[in-house]
Amino acid sequence: MKNQWRLISAIFLILIVAVFALLNTQKVKIDLLFWRPAFPLVLVIIMAVLLGALIAVLLSFVTIHQLKKEIKKLKVNESNLEADYQEKYDKKLAKEQAGYQKKINELKSKIAKQQGERF
Repeated sequence: MKNQWRLISAIFLILIVAVFALLNTQKVKIDLLFWRPAFPLVLVIIMAVLLGALIAVLLSFVTIHQLKKEIKKLKVNESNLEADYQEKYDKKLAKEQAGYQKKINELKSKIAKQQGERF
């Protein structure tokens, strides 16, 4: 279904370009430094659009490269933050466990004392 819509859109676009080309056949002169050729208006417009699209694509490659670099940097930063967080968590957990183990040992010794006093 998706490909059908693409085909329909492409045919529609081709028809629009064809009608545009038929309506703009007059010749226009273009100043290119010391040369002044005459081309059909439709050709000048299409070439200008294609040149603009090419420039946009080239500029987008630069932006994409910069964004990929930034993503890589952020992933490294994320990994470092996760490692730091895990290390802090493990230290805090070990400290908490040591505190609870100390309380358990104190309570066991109290229980042992109380049982020793009974007999």
